[in-house]
Amino acid sequence: MAALTRDDILKKFGLGETFERADLRGLDLSKASLEGGDFRRADLEGANLEGAKLRGANLRNANLREAYLTGADLRDVNFDKAELEGANLEQARLLGANLNRANLEGANLTGASLAGARLTNAQLEAANLGGADLTEAALTHADLTECYLGAAKLQGADLASADLSSAKLEEANLAGARLDDAELTGADAHGANFAGASMVKVNLSRTILSKADLSGADLRHATLADAKLDFANLTGAKVFGAVATGALLEGLVCESLDASTEGDGSRRIPKGSVLGFLTNRHSVAPEGMGTRYFGQGDVLRNAALEFGEGASVQIESRFERCSIALGRGSELIVGKAGVLAECQIVGAGNITIHGQFVERESPGIIGASQIVVSSRGSLVGAVQQPAESTRFAFEPGCKLRMKILQSR
Repeated sequence: MAALTRDDILKKFGLGETFERADLRGLDLSKASLEGGDFRRADLEGANLEGAKLRGANLRNANLREAYLTGADLRDVNFDKAELEGANLEQARLLGANLNRANLEGANLTGASLAGARLTNAQLEAANLGGADLTEAALTHADLTECYLGAAKLQGADLASADLSSAKLEEANLAGARLDDAELTGADAHGANFAGASMVKVNLSRTILSKADLSGADLRHATLADAKLDFANLTGAKVFGAVATGALLEGLVCESLDASTEGDGSRRIPKGSVLGFLTNRHSVAPEGMGTRYFGQGDVLRNAALEFGEGASVQIESRFERCSIALGRGSELIVGKAGVLAECQIVGAGNITIHGQFVERESPGIIGASQIVVSSRGSLVGAVQQPAESTRFAFEPGCKLRMKILQSR
């Protein structure tokens, strides 16, 4: 237990002393006024900070496991890398707080105010954020698996590359939010508002989106396989390259879709063609164009595949010893689950790798116009550029063992 008493803490704080690395476990500091205090690496496990005033305090790397912070004023507090597992932050004020890389697994943040807070790479697995205000909060790469976000306010929040697998988002407001490359597999977003959200390459496989508002959302290259979209609103959504194989579309509300490659409205799918377009039962694209999707669990061996000009291809399967020919302007996306083992790609297409590519024979990629390898992607092989040279983009964290060859 802590050697210091509540009176000791208040006296030292009044004298401007630091509490860095202090043992404050289990102390009752409820309603204490400690604005701007230095508690770096302090041990506050199980401490009672109900209603405490800690605005602007430094709690970087502090241990607040199982701490009681209900109703505390934590505005602009630095919780970077802090340990808050199981902490009770119900109704706490965390506006502008820095929670980057903090561990909030299983924490109770019901009704908390987190507008503008930073939670990049934060661990929020199984946390309770029901009714919390996360307006314009930064949650990129955050782990929100099995997190409860029912009726949460997430307007304008940045959730790019966040993991929301099996999260509960019923009636949550994500209007204008950014969810590019986010993972929502198996999430429940019944009645949620995604109007105008950026959801490029988001994975919504098996996600419940019943009665959800996706009007005007950017769903280009999104995966909606086996999603429940019954009575959802998709009017004006951007859907080029989106895959909705097996999706439930009963009662879908949609006056038109934007099927243009750039999401600029230059190609519209009218109401009467929406269902056919989403289920890929018929094509409304120009000749040579179309979307092909190879889903998870499938294995294709020794195949020779050819895709025409402007085609869109998404691979979440395993391809072994296959050759793929791409027409000019076509787009090949190797998804996070996609594996191209001992394969070769030829042609002037654009290639994006989120999964793995391993060449069959050198060069493994010939004539590509553009190659992008995301932070989770892996490329092993040689690339032979066309005469006009290939455009490359490699995100930090990607795995490369690549040789670049000039055109012959």
